[in-house]
Amino acid sequence: MRPDEFNYDRYLRACEDMDARAEGFHRGEFLPVMQWSLGPNTYSFDCRDPKRMLENQLDGITQTLAASNDQPPHLEPWHGIGVFAEAYGCPFEWGETDAPWTRTVVNDIEGLKRLEPPQIEQSALLRRVLETTEYFNEQTKGRVRIAPTDTQSPLSTMSLICDVTWMLTEAADYPEELHRVLDGLTGLIIAFSRRQRALCTLPASPGHTMWSPSLMHGISLSADMLALVGRDFYEEFGRPYDERIARELGGVGMHSCGRWHHNFEMVKSYENLSMIDLAISTAWDPGPAIPEKVAEAFGGTGIPVQARCDIADLAAIDMLIRADCRMIFSVFWDDSPAVRNRNYDLIKERFAAWKSGR
Repeated sequence: MRPDEFNYDRYLRACEDMDARAEGFHRGEFLPVMQWSLGPNTYSFDCRDPKRMLENQLDGITQTLAASNDQPPHLEPWHGIGVFAEAYGCPFEWGETDAPWTRTVVNDIEGLKRLEPPQIEQSALLRRVLETTEYFNEQTKGRVRIAPTDTQSPLSTMSLICDVTWMLTEAADYPEELHRVLDGLTGLIIAFSRRQRALCTLPASPGHTMWSPSLMHGISLSADMLALVGRDFYEEFGRPYDERIARELGGVGMHSCGRWHHNFEMVKSYENLSMIDLAISTAWDPGPAIPEKVAEAFGGTGIPVQARCDIADLAAIDMLIRADCRMIFSVFWDDSPAVRNRNYDLIKERFAAWKSGR
């Protein structure tokens, strides 16, 4: 869909309505159910072409507006997960049939010592993300919300820059060097994120795949190292930099794929934690979180928990609601409007039953 074909009035009315519904969330009076689409191939090969990506995303938003959904849709200038790694010299390869990827450049201590914080202008890919953001905003005349790019946490970005086996087995022997590079990388992420946000008339927070009505804040951090490393390692080399981003950018929404129950207690004690995001269904993740462990860690805390789920796991959905978790459910998109409406209603009915004591 071309930008001049998009129904902006309908979009803005829908976002206003969703923002109004969201007001009861932090009081436990509203359960968001997300069913939304960014169109085909946004997180794949079409990310190379900003024009095609914008048109695909506007198609997806139009479909979303016709669905039962509590997520105010936003655009996302997505050029892969390796944009900050590329800034540190990692070769970046565009896929013809898949998402782009980077290759590591550090496999020994000498390579780590050579790394210095780059300037934003020195990175072709960071410049490209800014150009795409500006293009999206100009083409829509600032009338559609725009999220930050898919920001990887500092430690996760380090796993793209460094050979991950070397980083986990030997880099910790050089903590001062590892902290030096992580500190510079964190500064780059903060500076870039501020610059990107300044280009958006209607910035969306936390953005990416997280629930982003106006009452939410901060930035989404994809932190898959939470699933890979133990608490001691993450406390030293991950948490300080995540929390610095949270302080500087108004909060963080923490996402990890896989099972990271062993780090739940650490993350829930983060300062300025906006929300967490995880999967509880294999439709989203082949190794999803165990719902009972999510309930045990986050029930009664008031911390927003976004669970990517499949309606086939309705028993787990019901259990999380009844555990008094402050849930947000992101349901796997179905092309059938009737199925989408049914899925939305089934979850809302479970919440209403719990609130009424049934």
